[in-house]
Formats: sequence, structure tokens, C-alpha cells
Amino acid sequence: MHAESTAVLAPVNYTSPCAQPGLSPFECDRRSILAMAGEYRVRFAFEETAALAPDYVPHAAQHSGGTELVLVVEDSGEHIALQHILVLGDKHVVVKHWRQDWQYQPSTLLRFHGNGKFTSEAVAPDARVGAWSQIVYEVDDVPRYAGIGRWTHAHGVDAWQSDRIWRPLPRREYTTRKDYSVLEAVNRHTLTPAGWVHEQDNTKLVIDASGAAHALAREVGTNTYTHISNYDFSAGRDYWKRTATFWGEVRAAWERYEAATPSFVTSPEPDAQTRIEEWFKLAERSGDGEKIDPAAIDALLARDARAVNP
Repeated sequence: MHAESTAVLAPVNYTSPCAQPGLSPFECDRRSILAMAGEYRVRFAFEETAALAPDYVPHAAQHSGGTELVLVVEDSGEHIALQHILVLGDKHVVVKHWRQDWQYQPSTLLRFHGNGKFTSEAVAPDARVGAWSQIVYEVDDVPRYAGIGRWTHAHGVDAWQSDRIWRPLPRREYTTRKDYSVLEAVNRHTLTPAGWVHEQDNTKLVIDASGAAHALAREVGTNTYTHISNYDFSAGRDYWKRTATFWGEVRAAWERYEAATPSFVTSPEPDAQTRIEEWFKLAERSGDGEKIDPAAIDALLARDARAVNP
């Protein structure tokens, strides 16, 4: 899927972010999230492990990879945003990738319900104590999925695991598969001496006309982020320097929209290539020095998302 590089592994001199004595659990969690920033070689691996519907034949395993920069773009203490940027091959092609936003003890959480629908739902008081939510956004900052869970730090292993959530079809299958509707997933992020790993326990679900869900197949996913050296990520940093103000305004526009709209539908659904290209072109214009009117950003967002009943 992504061009490979000749980057080599960075020397491993690992210390857990929670190794310092006297850290509070909150600070230990924060440092674990911030530790996912850096420069990486990434390997994406997905394999269907069980056919759950009659006559279903598991598809071939999928493997891809690339080189990825992860930047801390917001950190207000209880809220942290990490932006992923692919920088690929010898030509250092830059592609803005996904974003993960972390919120400590959230009172609400944006949930995906299929067919492009998202609803802001209250988090029970006992579920939010000590917990962190993770909201993942598409490459053009459209919401994608969200989960909540707690970081654990037992046995020197720093890891976070989500509750069971629904996700849209992944980009790797959005244009090639029409036989299932959503992924039901549990996501786990674990720091390792070499970097970190994002593991996924996925069930591919078919949603029928009545709204009932039927399991098609089980899938495991392992996205491995390994620190590297001898690869030049400056093109990714330069891209972010040029476009950060624009994408910050897009994030702010989505925050306003989500706060004012408890339930909405994105159209097209996440992964729509034509919509993504339009936002990317707007970012390039901003990066070239053009002032983008925030009202124009709000107008585009309103075109891409419409309010619906919860």
C-alpha cells in the first residue's frame, strides 16, 4: 500500500515513561500517550481468522507498510492530539494520515452507529473515573470512531484497551468490499522497547434492513510502529509547519459542530476520496500563503455532515 524506505532501526535504549518514582497514575497515563510520538517504520498486518457466516471464505491476509511521523499537535493536560503524517520512499512523498485525540475522564463520547451516523453519548460516572477516551479522525479530520478505556502499567507494560466499538470500513477495504457494513472492534495500544503496537480484535458485521447485525468474519490486526533512524522526515515536518494553522481551524470547526450537533451523518461516509482531495487542496492553498476564510471551512463541513435525530 505504501512505498518502503531503506530506514534502519533506531538503537533501543528503552525506559518506560512510568519508570520515574512518585508519578501519579494520571501523569503516568499522559506520558504513555505522549510516548507514541516519534519517527517510525510502520507495518500493517490484517488476517481473517474465522468464517462466521455460512459459506463464507476468508479473504487473503493483507500486509503493507511505510514510514510515519507522529507529532504532538495539542497538549492541554487532560487533552492530547497526535497527528500521523506519512513520509514515503526516496522522494519523501507526504500524505497527511489519521489523528488520535485523547481525553481524560470524558463526560460524553462520539459513537459511530453505521451508515455514516455519529451520536454524542453520555459516559456513566463510574465508567469515566480514571479513564481516557480515544477519538480517531480521518485524514481530512472527519470523525471515524471512538472508544474509552483505562491505561494499565502492570509488569512494566504500558497499555490501553478500548471498550467494544463500531468502526466504518477501513480504507484498505472501503472501495473493494461491499459484503459487510461495519467493523466491531476492540483496540489496544501497547508501548514496546522498540516503539508501540496497535492491536485490533475485529468482527466484520452485516447490518440488514431491520438494523440487526450479523457476523461475517473475525479478523486480527497488528499495526507495529518501530522507531527508526537514517530516514529524513523533514518533508513531513515542513508540511505540518505550512498547513498546521489551517488544520487547526478545521479541528476547531469540528469541535464547534460536534458540541452543537448531538447526532449527525457524514456524507459521503468516512474515506470518501473526492471529499478528502478537496480538503487536501484547500490545505495546500493555505500552505502556499492563501488566507482561508473560517466561514468557508464551516460551509464545507456543513456540506459534509448533516444533523439527524439521535
